[in-house]
Amino acid sequence: MGTFRSLIVLATGAAIGGAVLIAYRISQETGKPLQEAFSDVPAEAQRILADIKGRATEAIDRGREMYVEKQQEMQERLGEDDAVL
Repeated sequence: MGTFRSLIVLATGAAIGGAVLIAYRISQETGKPLQEAFSDVPAEAQRILADIKGRATEAIDRGREMYVEKQQEMQERLGEDDAVL
């Protein structure tokens, strides 16, 4: 029970810290006071998450392409080895 409560407190602290960090960044970029920047946090958080999702998708696609290339390369080498024997 104590571990679950600790996880909840940790998650809440991380969320609040993340919101403050985003608001601070918005405040620095736009020149708005920190209090006004908090209203832009949800939209900015969605944009950040969409960016992260896009980067992850690109990385997965690149990994798949590299996997296919390596598999083809291995098949070619195995074919060459079989021809030699």
